[in-house]
Amino acid sequence: MKTKNIVTANVKLYKGKEDEFNISVPKDVTANELEFVLIRLTYFMASNYAELNKMDFELALEQYGRAMITQVGVMKDLETANDQAD
Repeated sequence: MKTKNIVTANVKLYKGKEDEFNISVPKDVTANELEFVLIRLTYFMASNYAELNKMDFELALEQYGRAMITQVGVMKDLETANDQAD
């Protein structure tokens, strides 16, 4: 059996300033492989959220999906603001 690294994520924790996240995806990873990993993670996160909050999976997934859309929008806004500052 062969194991393939799809995503590597590291966090540098700083005292008194914002943590630094580094996510890398090897060049040989296909879009399908990456999509599967991201969807699977989202499934597990929504399942855990539903269990912790004692709610149906469908409701948890809907709430989690909206939260993800919001966070991605915030990240894009911050990236745009940083690009304009440069």
